[in-house]
Amino acid sequence: MTRAATRQGAMFVAAITAYFALQTVLRLWLGGALETDEAEMMVMTPGLRWGYGPQLPLYNWLQWALFELFGRDLFALSLLKNLLLWATYLFVFIGLRLFVPAGVAAAGALSLYLIPDVAWEAQRATTHSNMLLFTSAITLAAFLWVLKTGRWAAFGALGLAIGLGGLAKYNYWLVPIGLIAAALTLPAFRARVLRPRLLLSLGIAGLVLAGPYGWMLGNPGLAFSSSGKLAMGTAPGLAEQALDGLGQLLAGAAILSVLAVIVGAIVWAVGRGGRAGDPPPVAALLLRAGAVVLVLMAVGVVAAGVGRITPRWLLPLVFLAVPGGAVWLGARMRPRGGVAFAAILAVLALAVLTGLGFDRYKDRARRAVDFMPLPEVLAGVAPQPGTPVVAEFYTAGNLARLRPDWRIAPYLPFAMREFGGGPVLFVLRENTPETLEQGLREAGWDDPGDPQILDQGAFTLIFTTSGEPMKMRYYLVDTPGPGGDD
Repeated sequence: MTRAATRQGAMFVAAITAYFALQTVLRLWLGGALETDEAEMMVMTPGLRWGYGPQLPLYNWLQWALFELFGRDLFALSLLKNLLLWATYLFVFIGLRLFVPAGVAAAGALSLYLIPDVAWEAQRATTHSNMLLFTSAITLAAFLWVLKTGRWAAFGALGLAIGLGGLAKYNYWLVPIGLIAAALTLPAFRARVLRPRLLLSLGIAGLVLAGPYGWMLGNPGLAFSSSGKLAMGTAPGLAEQALDGLGQLLAGAAILSVLAVIVGAIVWAVGRGGRAGDPPPVAALLLRAGAVVLVLMAVGVVAAGVGRITPRWLLPLVFLAVPGGAVWLGARMRPRGGVAFAAILAVLALAVLTGLGFDRYKDRARRAVDFMPLPEVLAGVAPQPGTPVVAEFYTAGNLARLRPDWRIAPYLPFAMREFGGGPVLFVLRENTPETLEQGLREAGWDDPGDPQILDQGAFTLIFTTSGEPMKMRYYLVDTPGPGGDD
């Protein structure tokens, strides 16, 4: 490794370390209420369990560990989120560095910042998607290690990465499938993949996945309770389903990639005229892997009749394709192209940091809700901390932050198993859920019938930035137990 490469690598690590340290400090300084995904962690980390609900457990495990170390507070929440994002960039760089110069590897890793859901949403809101990014990064690094060396250790690392990724988010599986399929189309890589040592990877992954996936099979109602988000089979005809789903798929891909395309065009215009020749094989691998993922998602949308697609579900696609395009460009650019890219990233980083501050103080910002009066209001309805409280994630988590000794659960089926057979206080935020009966079903009381309401009422919490009210309702219900008895 040359001195220049060492310096470039050190600058890359220093830059991402400083950035995510600053993001952690900014989140603590802005304070306020917890975002929905942050609040979810306050009520979905009761300890180490094989499963917790519709989300896979890896993020919950690590968040629980940090809560044990630092307490159940905003610092532990922000630390995990930013550590995962920092490690995502680092491992993409490490993997790419096996095949391309340090400057090109840094460009490939930093190109992830051009994906809106990585630069913005991963900081503002998401949790499990951050784990998806991290496990995708370690999978990419391990897979490229396999392609570079073919060592037993590399195959072992790949198996561990795949196992962990399988505990991050369900759409993670598109990443290893895309990488393997793409490698099989490239003669330079095909022989490295088709080796008996791949069985070691599969075996290690299976061992990691066995416990949690066994829990999922034993608790399908809880594990797959959010599958309705896909709106499968909601369109009146198969053709209409296919067209609607494919349209949303292409629109989501465009939303996530448009900034990268624009920046790539600018950088190409500034830095073109560099070295010609064949692109690095790793660029072809990543671009083909992205194409494989797009095809697989399109087939899945049509086959399952998926009627609703959220752009962040397409993260595996852009995670592969955007760095692939950046490596292709980076290998062909003059140095001034790299300078232009760095300048654009600096401007974007400043815009994100500034925007997060404005987002905290905008009207009806979720972080701007004052939850401080909530415990007193609820304690006036039913004795606390004895009476269980069920609320949607946002309210439940912010309440648990203020009253960690209360019995609090979200609207998930385990609420009935833990709290059924006595008075339960149900809290509804605005139209979430829309009715008490809907909330009872979501919380595990499949046939709520005519609920025995002991008390009901309404109150408001205030958005501190605008003074607007957030309307809340409550119902104190004498619930039947798990067996249907009072």
